Amino acid sequence: MDSTAQILEENLETILKGEGLEVREFDSVPEQVKPVTLRKSVCYIVSGVIFNSKDEVLMVQEAKMECYGRWYLPAGRMEERESIVEALQREVKEEAGIDCQPITLLMVQEQGPKWVRFIFLAEEKG
Repeated sequence: MDSTAQILEENLETILKGEGLEVREFDSVPEQVKPVTLRKSVCYIVSGVIFNSKDEVLMVQEAKMECYGRWYLPAGRMEERESIVEALQREVKEEAGIDCQPITLLMVQEQGPKWVRFIFLAEEKG
């Protein structure tokens, strides 16, 4: 793992353990700041973007009733004691049946204190 990926992984693990990183600047301040309890009131989601040799992206068809038949990237919730990489690998294996390895973090999305989604570029391994 290169140094940038190592730093990223360490920072994510620090945050997910309930510790914080120093924020030196920000664009705006929320009107009302509400405390959240990490891993108790926030849902962490991982998602993988995986391309094949034809530059086609891997999508899975949903089976849940509320979104049955829709196509999405393989994604799901992190379990309590999983690392972010383990969660990504488990979700891709469960939903698409392939083993993967993350390459880099593409995006972090959040919905207030409800959920945080980590979207990774990953590659099939094996």
